[in-house]
Amino acid sequence: MRSARVVLALLACVAGRSAGQASAGTTVTVHGFFERGDSGGWLLVLPDPVVVGGYRANALKARGDDAPWHRLEHRFVRAQGRVALPEPLIVIERMEEVEPPNIGRAEVHLSFSQTAVVTLAAIPNRFAWRLQDGQRSGVQPLLVYTILNHGQTELDFMLPTNDLLCARVRHAAEREWWSTSVPGRTHNHERIVIRFGGLYRQFVPIPPEAAPRPGRYIAHVTLCGIADYGVETQFDVGTP
Repeated sequence: MRSARVVLALLACVAGRSAGQASAGTTVTVHGFFERGDSGGWLLVLPDPVVVGGYRANALKARGDDAPWHRLEHRFVRAQGRVALPEPLIVIERMEEVEPPNIGRAEVHLSFSQTAVVTLAAIPNRFAWRLQDGQRSGVQPLLVYTILNHGQTELDFMLPTNDLLCARVRHAAEREWWSTSVPGRTHNHERIVIRFGGLYRQFVPIPPEAAPRPGRYIAHVTLCGIADYGVETQFDVGTP
C-alpha cells in the first residue's frame, strides 16, 4: 500500500533528552500506525513520540506474539507494552485498532449506486511544538484522509492535474488559509479507482508554518478538483 510508505517516509526517529521520560522496561500505552518495516519486521509509527529512556522516538520496532498482527497492518492502533533499550523497541502485550479522536466525517451520495464515507483526522489532535524547556517536542502531526466506497459500483476519478489531495489549514480566529497539495506519482492527470468496499487513504503532514501559534485550527481536505469529497476536522496547538 502506497500510503504506508508515505507515513514511514514522513516519520523518522527523533532523539533528544526530555523530562518525565520512561525507563527501560516501563509499560507504556502509545497510539500510532502499525506498519511493515523495511527489514520485514513490524513497526509502530508514532506521530506523537513516546519518551523512552533519554530519547523521544517516533518509531518503535515491535516484538511479541505476531500471529494476529497481520489484520492490523496499516491501521491506527492503541498498543500497550514494555519499552526496551538501547534500540527503540516495544514488546507488545495488547494492541487494538481504534478510531482517531475528533474525526471529521462526511457522506457523499452522487447517485443511487455511488455513495461513500469520507473522513479526516488530525493525529495527534492536540499537541505542542515545544517542550517546557524549549526543546522541540518531536511531534510530527498528520492529516489522515480516507474514502470508503459504500456504493454498488467502483468509484473512478480522473483528476484535473497530477495533484491528489488539496489541503488547507487556518486558525479558527482567522480567515487566511495555509494551503498545500499532495502530488501523484506521474506528471499526467491522476486517476483513482476505489472498488466496492475499498478504502483509499492518504496523508498530509502538518508543518509548523501551517499552525504556528497556540489555539484551535480548522483543516479541510478534498480530492483536488472534486469538491464533493471535501471534509473538515479540528485540532489544537497548545503551549509547552
